[in-house]
Amino acid sequence: MSDIGILGGTFDPFHNGHLSIADTAVKDAGLKKVILMPARVSPFKIGREMASDVDRLNMVKLGANGHKGLEVSTIELNSDGVSYTYKTLSILKKYHPDDILWFIMGTDQFICLESWYKGPDLLREFSFILAVRPGFDDRVTRDKIARYTELYGTSVRILHNRQLDISSTDIKKAVREGRDISDLVPPDVERYIYEHRLYREIH
Repeated sequence: MSDIGILGGTFDPFHNGHLSIADTAVKDAGLKKVILMPARVSPFKIGREMASDVDRLNMVKLGANGHKGLEVSTIELNSDGVSYTYKTLSILKKYHPDDILWFIMGTDQFICLESWYKGPDLLREFSFILAVRPGFDDRVTRDKIARYTELYGTSVRILHNRQLDISSTDIKKAVREGRDISDLVPPDVERYIYEHRLYREIH
């Protein structure tokens, strides 16, 4: 039996904040590996303009390259419709029936987890690793952990990741304005963004 982490997102683009969380999860949370899962359509970003699925997948692959314990999955990109976490984890569980799946997420998302698609089932059937977000009140997180543990028996670990205040929106804005993004994304991702002229027209 192994502990396997799943870090999902639109990764538009994949940046140093994502990479830091994934690397820390492998090194400090006792995980065999972390599966990076680009979403086809995030239910929280329907209607927003994004880079193509191919471009986002390529950026994740480039960002993860050379980092031990990281692999990339196209399960959500190859699925039809909106990417719901419960459906994705249920599919992954079929491939890893004897392993423990740990969904990696931010504390801001975790406190709202009950309201997600099949949220109570998610909390009952899967485990969670929380990446601390800059400026977030950890008392709220502790209260939610206590509630979920009592109601659903949820297993939760806190990830002591380096807190990088990076957002995809800021990266896109910086690209449009011609500002340096070398501190925000892995070098190969930066090169890909410029070579493929991404984010020049997104508003």
